[in-house]
Amino acid sequence: MKIRNFSIIAHIDAGKSTLADRLLEITKTIDGRLIKDQFLDSNPIERERGITIKMAPVTMKYQGYTLNLIDTPGHVDFNYEVERALSACEGAILLIDATKGVQAQTVANYQLAKKNNLKLIPVINKIDAPLSNINACINQIQTLLQSSVSPFQISSKTGQGVKELLDQVISEFPSPKEENNNLPPKALVFNSAYHPHLGVIAFIRLFSGQIKTGDKLQFLSNNLPFTVQETGIFSPDRKPQPLLSSGVVGYLITGSKNLRDVRVGDTISEFKPKSFRNTLPLPGFRQIKPNVFFDLFSVDNDRYRDLSTAIDKLKLSDSSLETKLIKSAVLGQGVRVGFLGLLHSEVVCERLEREFDLPVIATSPSVGYQAILQDGQVVDFTTPADFPDPATIKTTKEPKAVVRLVTPPDYLGKILEICQNLRGQLLNLSYLDRLIELEYSLPLIEVITSLHDQVKSASAGFASIDYEKVGWLDTELVKLTVLLNHQEVSPLSVIVPQNQALGRARILAKRLKRTIPRQQFEIPIQVTMGGQVLTRETVKPFRKDVTAKLYGGDRTRRLKLLEKQKRGKARMKLIGQVSLPQEAFLAAIGRND
Repeated sequence: MKIRNFSIIAHIDAGKSTLADRLLEITKTIDGRLIKDQFLDSNPIERERGITIKMAPVTMKYQGYTLNLIDTPGHVDFNYEVERALSACEGAILLIDATKGVQAQTVANYQLAKKNNLKLIPVINKIDAPLSNINACINQIQTLLQSSVSPFQISSKTGQGVKELLDQVISEFPSPKEENNNLPPKALVFNSAYHPHLGVIAFIRLFSGQIKTGDKLQFLSNNLPFTVQETGIFSPDRKPQPLLSSGVVGYLITGSKNLRDVRVGDTISEFKPKSFRNTLPLPGFRQIKPNVFFDLFSVDNDRYRDLSTAIDKLKLSDSSLETKLIKSAVLGQGVRVGFLGLLHSEVVCERLEREFDLPVIATSPSVGYQAILQDGQVVDFTTPADFPDPATIKTTKEPKAVVRLVTPPDYLGKILEICQNLRGQLLNLSYLDRLIELEYSLPLIEVITSLHDQVKSASAGFASIDYEKVGWLDTELVKLTVLLNHQEVSPLSVIVPQNQALGRARILAKRLKRTIPRQQFEIPIQVTMGGQVLTRETVKPFRKDVTAKLYGGDRTRRLKLLEKQKRGKARMKLIGQVSLPQEAFLAAIGRND
């Protein structure tokens, strides 16, 4: 069978999208005059940031072969996309940046490919860059793969070596099994998209059988039946085909109007009555769960309904978002949104502002916690507002992650210190030629809010991070509540370990003092735990010199004016509303003052 299904996997900014551009040019899938940088990255934010957010499949014809490429994201937030893409392939190009060598996500993607038993071709990219160190990269790759294999050397920018790499893909990557054409249809959903007129479009890899328009099929995870409205391939736009055969990567138009019905990683099979449903699903399906939660509020709270509608529209193209309507006494009505990570949240907030003209206020990030109550009941909560009554709590738990860091040895001491300060536990230390790979167990909240920035700063950007949520950590957690002008501001509350409560309270109060603008009245900032004030800071008021117009006379005139001003400020303080900028809500992030 002259079909090759393969993916490009790498750490972020290693040149995956640029390599995909060269492959499109060489195979003449796109006219060279029409191609533009990062052609498969359809979102403007992807182009501006130079990153891939959503995987993109494309079918290329070359020397009589059908080449199905799935371009994948490199950032750890979108690791599940890589996992699903690899499930649809027989081979993968492992791309390494010649200027940076093996990085954390390189190791993670290699292990994912190995887990899926994929054929790998290691490739060193950016060999034309002035800072490239090809010999070091070769040694690191050979150490990682535990092989003496000589990696390909290319420049995806200039096209050097890319044609030879494509020939190697054809000769080395295995083809799908030809005999599967005679079996009943079974396909993996590795992605999905929503079209306002056509409904949900399922991106599939067909592992057996054939599918054509009009076939009645079903999703195995929810037994939902549907009739195929259209079949086709990506070239790179949708191109209808009368029939999809085993081994093909393409799409089905399901006709469904609900993106949640089409779950990424699900299996599609022929429709059977309930009594005959014994088809086994393809391996690897799991529900995507968010890692971090934010409460989003419109800057103009009168536009709350616009915010809710805009997020619902974004959910049509991003099924990983989880939402819940909330209400705050301070910020009004809003939406609690679950994201895959901080980059995912930044992209969504930017889309809200650009596409819907809806600037938002985002509270400090939180993760999913658990509390076991005295009566044995298990309570899941994601924000401080839902923290149970401390008197009813027996134990509390927070999610933990296994973190993989790859660093040059010069920065090892600093990184070890950072991980220890963030409650980390060293699991493993190994060497990749001149690089060091660390494996740590860390609380997930520390990974999301602190680890990345601190490690990048300490290593001058040379260290890289990858993480995976793995389970729960028993931690005695408490809720810190912020009072501004003696009124509780629930969006500023945070959940912290009890043994860090005093230190974190002081840092939080100092950060809020720096970020809250001065008013015409004094603003006391108090951070409390269970009703007990742990620390206090004060934002001093503006002072108007009301005595400037006095040019003499008895000093009692001056005192009377000052006393009048004091009474006026007291009244203002009672009715004054404190203006909070976005920076105030970010003050709870981080540990160092």
